[in-house]
Amino acid sequence: MKIGLDFDDVITEFTDSLMKFYHKKYGKKVIKDQIKQWNWGLYWGISREEATRRVDEFHETHKVEDILPLDKAIDSINELMERHDVLIITGKPVRFKHRVEEWLQHYLGKKLEVIHAGEWHKGQAATKAEICKELGVKVLLEDSGETALDCANSGIKVLLFDKPWNKQFKHKNIQRVKNWEEAIKDINEIH
Repeated sequence: MKIGLDFDDVITEFTDSLMKFYHKKYGKKVIKDQIKQWNWGLYWGISREEATRRVDEFHETHKVEDILPLDKAIDSINELMERHDVLIITGKPVRFKHRVEEWLQHYLGKKLEVIHAGEWHKGQAATKAEICKELGVKVLLEDSGETALDCANSGIKVLLFDKPWNKQFKHKNIQRVKNWEEAIKDINEIH
């Protein structure tokens, strides 16, 4: 089975790392549980454009070790790769592809195909639903409720990692998971 994995907040602890960076550099503390929608400027008290610039600054300057994997993510991905065709589908801008690959090499020790859906924060992207359909991805592991709903409406099964920003999203093709253990269990049931 072909499985797509989002990168930030599905494989990595991206939001926690970004918030630590932001607090240290700009003095504004926001915790993950406060984030109810994807609009950093709303929480930081700045424009969307400035928020995008600061997120890009984080992408450009962080060390691999600054972003930890989610609990059991690495072992789970290794397990999936033994039985399935696994690829990364991220909304991270393509200019940061080397950062994603560097992270994967550091923590996973293997290369995975990385597909960039485009610059989502600028509205310049193929949708993950379009990418999944084109590539024959049967299951997508995701944290964005909007993306999950788009994929679910396209007939793609989504395992939605439960986050404060995706609580309101429901669909018959969306299965909510709390962690990687639940994700692996659900993938095994789907397969």
